[in-house]
Amino acid sequence: MTVENALAGLAEQGWVAEAEADEAVSRRVGRPARRFRFRAEAGCMLGFDIGLHKVLAIVADLRGQVLGTRRTAVTPALPAEERLAAARRLGHCTLRSAGLTAQDVRGVGVGTTGVVAADGTVTRSDLLPDWTGTDLVTAFTEPFDAPVMAGNDARLAALAEHWRGAAAGTEDVLYIHVGRRISSGLLIGGKVHTGRHGAAGELGVLPSSRWDTAPGRLLAHWADPQTLFAAAGAGEAKALAALEDFADDLAQGVAAMTLTLDPELVAVGGGLSRAGRLITDPLSRRLAELCLFPVPVAASQLGDEAVALGGIRLALNAVERELFDVNG
Repeated sequence: MTVENALAGLAEQGWVAEAEADEAVSRRVGRPARRFRFRAEAGCMLGFDIGLHKVLAIVADLRGQVLGTRRTAVTPALPAEERLAAARRLGHCTLRSAGLTAQDVRGVGVGTTGVVAADGTVTRSDLLPDWTGTDLVTAFTEPFDAPVMAGNDARLAALAEHWRGAAAGTEDVLYIHVGRRISSGLLIGGKVHTGRHGAAGELGVLPSSRWDTAPGRLLAHWADPQTLFAAAGAGEAKALAALEDFADDLAQGVAAMTLTLDPELVAVGGGLSRAGRLITDPLSRRLAELCLFPVPVAASQLGDEAVALGGIRLALNAVERELFDVNG
C-alpha cells in the first residue's frame, strides 16, 4: 500500500501515469498488476551556456532528450545586464521552438565563464570584468519560475561528457577546454569537484602552465582554426608543427593535474578540439613522457553544446533529488 500511495502522489503531481496493460502478457491468477510509466513530457529543462562570444540554450524533456537548441552571438564588451537579457530572450525563443512555454520549465542549469560559487554567484571573472558579482540564480528564477542551478562552464562540460559524451562510463575525469582560452573541470567519483571557492582546476592563472598564451601562439600565423586544421590534415609540416607545439604547451598543465588526480581519462573539448586526433595524439604522447602512467586522451563528442547539456544534467540532478530522496 505504501508503494501505491507514493505512486498516487506522483501521479497527482503529474510525474507518472498509469500505463496500459500489455494484452500479450498472460495474466496470473489474482489481482492484476498495475503498471506505471514516468512522464518525460510532464515538463522540460533549460540549459544555458553564457560565454564571451555566444549564448547557447538547449531545452530537453525530463529524460534529457533534446527538444530544441538555439544560439546567438554576443561580444565581450556587452554589459552584464544585456548579456543576461540576451540569454533570457534566447531561452524563451528555444522553448517556443519546441512548442513549450516558461510554465513547462521544471529546472534551469546555467554554465558560464569565471569562478562560480555554490550559490550561483560569479565571484571572479577575469575575461568579463563586469560579470563578477552576477547572481545567476536570481537572474533566471523569475523569468522561468523554476529552480536554478549554476556553475563554471568547464565543470558543466565535464559533467555532460560523463553523462553522454567521451567520458561516459568513467568516474575520475580531467576535462580540458581548449579554445580562445584554456580551462579545466574535474570529476571525482563521477561528481563535479568544485573546491572550497568553486575554483578547483583554475590552473590557467599560473603563468608557468603556459595556458594563458598557448591559443594565441597557435593561431598567430593562421587566419582561423579551420584553415590550420585543414592544412594539418593535408600533412603540411608547418601546421603539424604548430599543433605539436600547442600540445606541448597544453601538456604542462594537463600533466600536473593528471599527476594530482590520476584520472581514468583526459577529455578535450572546446573549439580547438575539432582538430580531433591532430591534438589528442601529440598530447597523449607528451603526457606519456611526463606522467607515471599512461592516460587515455579523447576528444569531446558534444562539440559546443557540452556546457548547456551540462546545465541540463545539473538541473536534472536537482529535480531527481527532490523526487527520489527520502527523509527519515
